[in-house]
Amino acid sequence: GIREDANWLLNMVENLLSVTRIRVEDTHVNTSPEPLEEVVAEAVQRFRKRLPQGKVDVRVPDEFLMVPMEATLIEQVIINLLENAYFHARSEQPVQCYLTGDDTQIQVHIRDHGNGIASDRLKSIFDAAPSAPSSAADTKRGMGIGLSICKAIITAHNGEIHAINHADGAEFFFNLPKEAISHESEHSDSGHRR
Repeated sequence: GIREDANWLLNMVENLLSVTRIRVEDTHVNTSPEPLEEVVAEAVQRFRKRLPQGKVDVRVPDEFLMVPMEATLIEQVIINLLENAYFHARSEQPVQCYLTGDDTQIQVHIRDHGNGIASDRLKSIFDAAPSAPSSAADTKRGMGIGLSICKAIITAHNGEIHAINHADGAEFFFNLPKEAISHESEHSDSGHRR
């Protein structure tokens, strides 16, 4: 129980630090090209350290994907979505994490196999404080805060984040543009990563 609460507290602190950084930088982030596969791998590794019992099936394309981003923030988004899928799907099946894209953008998908999201919550799922959590776990795990931070981070990257239901659960996905946010960002120093 102590370990579980410590992990939850660590996650909340990281989320608060992430959103503070975005607010301090006035909703803009300095991006530099990063290998998306490595960012996903690091996020999955951190997720597995926190939740060794969590299962994740990762699929990445053969193509080497360099995407402009602030890697630490995107890692936090992926971790939040993986933990959200793990805690709320309550499924023995692995969470799926896979990448798709085209010439202009890359999409990161987190797909679970559970009960899905109530239809009346889909439109407000990224709000900071859901008006009616579906269970006590929503409040304990900070579902609303974590998802609102995900949206803030992706919006700061000029991307979009969505939640949908599928036949066997729920799926969250976000897209990142392949082009840098601004000319200045293209030449920013990436030394702040980890």
